[in-house]
Amino acid sequence: MKTISASLALCVLCAVLGGRTLARTDNGREFRLAIEHVHTLPKPPAGFKWAVNPDFTDEFEGEELDPAKWYDKSPYWKNGRPPATFKAYNVSVEKGCLRIKNSRLDPTEGNDGKPGTKYSLAGGAVASKSDQAWYGYYEVRMKASPTPMSSTFWLKNLPKEIRYVDEDGKLVTETHRQELDIIETMGAPTRYPNWGRQFNANTHYGLRVKGKPSPPNASAGSPRDGRNAIAPSSEAFHTYGLWWVDANTMHFYYDGKFLFTVHPSAKYNPQPFARPMYMHMVTETYSWEPSLPTDEMLNDETKNSTYYDWVRSYVLVRE
Repeated sequence: MKTISASLALCVLCAVLGGRTLARTDNGREFRLAIEHVHTLPKPPAGFKWAVNPDFTDEFEGEELDPAKWYDKSPYWKNGRPPATFKAYNVSVEKGCLRIKNSRLDPTEGNDGKPGTKYSLAGGAVASKSDQAWYGYYEVRMKASPTPMSSTFWLKNLPKEIRYVDEDGKLVTETHRQELDIIETMGAPTRYPNWGRQFNANTHYGLRVKGKPSPPNASAGSPRDGRNAIAPSSEAFHTYGLWWVDANTMHFYYDGKFLFTVHPSAKYNPQPFARPMYMHMVTETYSWEPSLPTDEMLNDETKNSTYYDWVRSYVLVRE
């Protein structure tokens, strides 16, 4: 029998309530814990109630990732940001948790696993099959890895083309894209040592105009005045929640407590976050972080992985 690490053992306890475990059936039992969790959500508007969104809810029970809901390697972001790419073999479901492991590549690789030197590390990128995450509440219970690689939970969509004729009669073709980072954290950051003790949330609206230089993303994120202070993200499991209210309003919650509101930039669109998105759970490297995980970190089964106890998502429906 394999030895269960301390982190994994804690995850087992988190995934079991009162000795009860979930079984995947067709009668809704797999959503029982998510239904019971409704009472912890923000108070809904008058005349409405919260209901479980099944396409983006998973307790990560069983022995493998649910192929009806998730890709074990994102088809939307295939290669990752150097020096870390994504590998499906780093993704597993173990003892009630989604585990994304970080590892060393030997030999190094180029894009799509071809020979090259672009990538020397590998994380993982789990993505939803559905791209219809829209207004609602999205929450994850996660424990970051104590390494200089990220632990993240976010929404994004593919570019949408818009064509119009301007006042000079010229046809203009643009593409628009949304990204909503619910939580980006790192267990052992070095450039910004407090980054792992902050609720880092961001909204990015991307615009590309055919035949012209691309303007910068229009971004707005979490405050930097102490309202986003949290416990170290790699020391224990915590919940990170988002109430996507409408195209211009995002409320963020930590362990069920409201922390702050973000209003996305309307620089390129007066209703910037009005389209549905897909979901990602990813471990990656950042270009701004100078440190990389050591072999000691990567070979240590208690340090090399991010654990996701569950993801639960909800929509507002009529009472």
